[in-house]
Amino acid sequence: MAGSVHIQLAGLCLGFIVNQGALAQAISQAGMPVDPSDPAFHVMGFGDINYISRDDSSNDGFAVGQAVAHLSASLGHSLSAFGEFSATARDSEYSVEVERFIVKYEFSDNYKLSAGRYHSPIGYWNSAFHHGSWLQTTASRPEMVKFGSSIVPIHFVGVLLEGNIPSGNLGLEYKAGFGNGRHSNIARAGDAGDINSDKAWMLQVNSRPRRYYGLNLGLGFYNDEVSPPASLAVKENTISAYAAWTKESPEVIFEYLHSNHELAANSSVSGDVDAWYLQFAYRLPGERSGWKPYARLERTRVDDTDPLLGSLGLDYDGGILGVRWDFNPHAALKAEYRSEEFDNGGRENNFRVQVALVLAKL
Repeated sequence: MAGSVHIQLAGLCLGFIVNQGALAQAISQAGMPVDPSDPAFHVMGFGDINYISRDDSSNDGFAVGQAVAHLSASLGHSLSAFGEFSATARDSEYSVEVERFIVKYEFSDNYKLSAGRYHSPIGYWNSAFHHGSWLQTTASRPEMVKFGSSIVPIHFVGVLLEGNIPSGNLGLEYKAGFGNGRHSNIARAGDAGDINSDKAWMLQVNSRPRRYYGLNLGLGFYNDEVSPPASLAVKENTISAYAAWTKESPEVIFEYLHSNHELAANSSVSGDVDAWYLQFAYRLPGERSGWKPYARLERTRVDDTDPLLGSLGLDYDGGILGVRWDFNPHAALKAEYRSEEFDNGGRENNFRVQVALVLAKL
């Protein structure tokens, strides 16, 4: 019942925003003056439908992926707002989430201050590809940064300062964040407040060299104190590094993450996490440009002594082979074979076919 109410409310909000945009367009077409400081709204929607065949044939079948709405508003005078909302199919209902909600003021290209709920700027994938499978080449995200991951704090609630660093052809950029870290459910952020008095903070610096269009290199650091339920507080320090070359022909993404977790009350109790993936894709030339084959290798290792994650059985080895076919400017068909080995679940092979859509763009 609650889920249906949330969906109805989301529909009302979406309808209001679309109607506002249509009203502004009608006024403009009628030749009436439009104040440039008036809000300008934009809406984009995403969705995907999947068919999955696994080794265990009892779990085969169709699955509706996330339905996602991106709502953005330029409010004039350097002020803007953005919201990302998702509806995810569960066994008996849809779960509606506010994935991102950000209010930003741009003082200049070098200083942009925002507050809200973000995808944590840790590494590359988590801040480059958001909800909406159409945005990414593959049908699924890497295991280390999948939605609901415990390896990476996917969401972050707080303030973020970002912008360019004057650096000539190096094209340096920075992001510095401060806010609520992991909550009692360590896979979620502290949306309604932090669980302890120690705030999370992060810093990421990346370079987009002008000479090499499409190249993005980055280093980042994340610090937090986590308070799991019925457990002692744990200090978390994460270092991330990535290199991404996204010119479509080819697309190469490598991301590495190292985390150290230690008990706040006893630093001798500690453990490390190492995770990485390497993805390669290539959009074919000429008349075959709609086709984009891809492959990815992944690995995650968690020390058994890790006081935060060691008991969760998160070791992982995976490989995928697939192809994406953009048969329409607003739709892509993806076919993907996955071979995975989980710490507690053994090896699993599966095949997935996905149709990913851009539902609307106003």
